[in-house]
Amino acid sequence: MDKETEMIRAGIDPRSTDSLNLTWDMTANPVESAAPSKIWKLLIVDDEEEVHTLTRLVLRNFEFEGSGLHLLSSYSGVGARQVLRDNPDIAVVLLDVVMEREDSGLRLVKYIREELGNNMVRIILRTGQPGQAPEHEVVARYDINDYKAKTELTSRKLFTSVTSALRSWRDLRTIDKSRQGLRRVIEAGHALFNWQSGSQFAAGVLDQLVGLAAGEGMNGLVAFRDDGDFIISHGVGKFAPMEGRRVGDVVPGNTGAMVTKAKRHGSDFFFNNSFVSCIRGDYGQDILFLVRGDAGIPHMDRDLVRLFMGNVAMAFHNLNLGHEIIATQKEIIHTLGEVVETRSKETANHVLRVGKMAGLLARQAGLSEEEATILRMAAPMHDVGKVGIPDAVLNKPGPLDADEYDLIKTHTSIGWEILRKSKRRLMRSAAIVAHQHHEHWDGGGYPAGLVGEEIHIFARITALVDVFDAVINRRVYRQAKDLSEVVTILRDGRGTHFDPDLVDVFLAHLTEFTAIVQAHPDQAPLQKADQVRA
Repeated sequence: MDKETEMIRAGIDPRSTDSLNLTWDMTANPVESAAPSKIWKLLIVDDEEEVHTLTRLVLRNFEFEGSGLHLLSSYSGVGARQVLRDNPDIAVVLLDVVMEREDSGLRLVKYIREELGNNMVRIILRTGQPGQAPEHEVVARYDINDYKAKTELTSRKLFTSVTSALRSWRDLRTIDKSRQGLRRVIEAGHALFNWQSGSQFAAGVLDQLVGLAAGEGMNGLVAFRDDGDFIISHGVGKFAPMEGRRVGDVVPGNTGAMVTKAKRHGSDFFFNNSFVSCIRGDYGQDILFLVRGDAGIPHMDRDLVRLFMGNVAMAFHNLNLGHEIIATQKEIIHTLGEVVETRSKETANHVLRVGKMAGLLARQAGLSEEEATILRMAAPMHDVGKVGIPDAVLNKPGPLDADEYDLIKTHTSIGWEILRKSKRRLMRSAAIVAHQHHEHWDGGGYPAGLVGEEIHIFARITALVDVFDAVINRRVYRQAKDLSEVVTILRDGRGTHFDPDLVDVFLAHLTEFTAIVQAHPDQAPLQKADQVRA
């Protein structure tokens, strides 16, 4: 075969003034060229080796946007399928029609679009036998992007076709990447409003932010303001081992200056290869995000990042508002409990201790952290019904007669009626505690005579810690008992007054409960738990 014939079969028009007058080594390996670090992948699919070799020679110095080509070769439609599966990021396919079959190339087009679902790769059909695949019919029936007869595809036109195809692939990838980023923003929006704790929120936002930045070698941190300094709570990449450190100690130079600017103005900035954002909290809890990329943050992603951070600011506001509402509820409940205890001339520290001990016992008994938190806030309301009991009965220094005892027992029902109308979980839990905390495990309690597990676990826990705190501290009608007497009372009430399993757990951790009483004392110091055998 002479050189002119080989050039025609390779798709190079020997009559063109821009055809290359090149010689080539037919012994060179045409399967795969060396790939630079940043490249555009192009697949040559043709059953003639000289087509591969000459195409490589023509495109060997090709560059698009500063990056060269990584050329892959396949000599059949079947072989090309494996190459495409292994390289989903191929940008362009130069495809012959007639190979092992007369329609191998067209079958490969259908495989790429329908089976692989790859609508991104640009397919340039090159054929030396246009009669086998007429252009009008092929373009109408198959999803190809260009059709060239090999005789018309000069080296200049090949450069033009490949450049146009790469530009189209790049734009499609950018659009797809933006679409995926927008979907990520939308999906992340749901999570933003589900994260309940500040640390969970911060870590989740940072992970999403790093993903949206979509650069190589991304590093990031999130920090909360603490006494004027921002302390890193979560880090990604190079910042991962820096949790607990001050931001100013780990972010030097120009980046540090931009962080300072963001903190001062409560705003966000893109600069060099970094993004920094500071969101002001409504109640003094500011949060700072910093993302840095070794290769910068692509410009097309910046609008998505700002859109996402707008959602983050709104979610952070809601998170703080939710925490403020909870804190307000806790304060109201505690204050109301203090009012009740003050009216009965008992220390307000009783409700504080009962709440803390109830939460502690709930965790030790295996309740979830959420349940323990709810009970810790609800338990101080256990005696709210005492607001309906006359002072003469409530503060009587001596024993109550039968009528007075019946009257004081009504505080459980009064408390239930006060609290039960609320639809809030916290208040409904407090209503249950107020109503059932005088029920006994054996059914001997009041007001309903519930037995065993008919009594809500919140009420069983509150009953135990309430009695413990009541007998170990002084009351208007009696002196405080020492710890050994208290332990005896709890043991004697095991299985009658109290849930036996809860008594066992309580006594196994007695020192932790006495520590709470010691931390919030009434008057006389408490005997230490290790002086009494539990």
